[in-house]
Amino acid sequence: MGKLRYAVHAYAWTGRWSNQTLDLIDRAKGLGFDAIEIPLAEIERVDAKRIRERLDAVGMAVITSTACSAETDITADDEETRRRGLEYLERCVRATAAIGATCFTGVTYSALGRRIAGFPDERHWQRSAEGLKKVARLGQELGVTVGIEPVNRYESFLVNTCEQALRLKDMIGEPNVAIHLDAYHMNIEENEFYEPTRRAAPYLCHYHLSESHRGIPGTGTVDWDAIFRALSEGGYQGLVGMESFAEPSPAMAAATCTWRAMAPSSDFALREGLSFLKRLEAKYFGER
Repeated sequence: MGKLRYAVHAYAWTGRWSNQTLDLIDRAKGLGFDAIEIPLAEIERVDAKRIRERLDAVGMAVITSTACSAETDITADDEETRRRGLEYLERCVRATAAIGATCFTGVTYSALGRRIAGFPDERHWQRSAEGLKKVARLGQELGVTVGIEPVNRYESFLVNTCEQALRLKDMIGEPNVAIHLDAYHMNIEENEFYEPTRRAAPYLCHYHLSESHRGIPGTGTVDWDAIFRALSEGGYQGLVGMESFAEPSPAMAAATCTWRAMAPSSDFALREGLSFLKRLEAKYFGER
């Protein structure tokens, strides 16, 4: 067995998770993945019982993720919005546990796409930390780790870099809060890949191995050798994931600003990308 376990985000095929997309679990397994990442953005569509039954039948692991919206922003000035955000995130943690996952991650700390005038101030950081502390404590009761995923400046005003994610983790101060890096966002915000990956390695719960254009890994500008060397030297043994958008749904194309086909098909991109990533794993971690 290898040191890493490979997940694929359901968004590779669909923009909306429901019982009609349960077959994607089988599809991911057939492509050679160890786990599937299930989005909780539309949590009312998430049927935890059906998902868990399908996962058990197929023999797949699972991780969940989300991105908070303007209506569920725990950094909002409006107290009612913050309350809704906390309620939503706690609901996500409960769903994660019910599905059988042990990690819930993503843009959990503020609203995706929110823009403010000027730099974030201490109020934004404190609100985020206070909200996520409550979410993390619920996670402790249910055996769920809560991840913080830094995303680029066009998608978050608060956490863009590994350093900022580590700062927020320290402010939260709970042992089940972890870091979730994404090479696509790092390509925009970090000066390089080795140092932030190596620094985060002891605290990682997930790592999106996304190319600079979110197409097939190995065909863009990401320094993959630096990432795998840092993961190996940092002793990381856990989930890594592919989040490629070769043929996104219209909604996902708009959400991810993907205006051209990045590969002949999603399955082609995933097969080629997974093969490339496993070769790098063999190089830096040893043969599976």
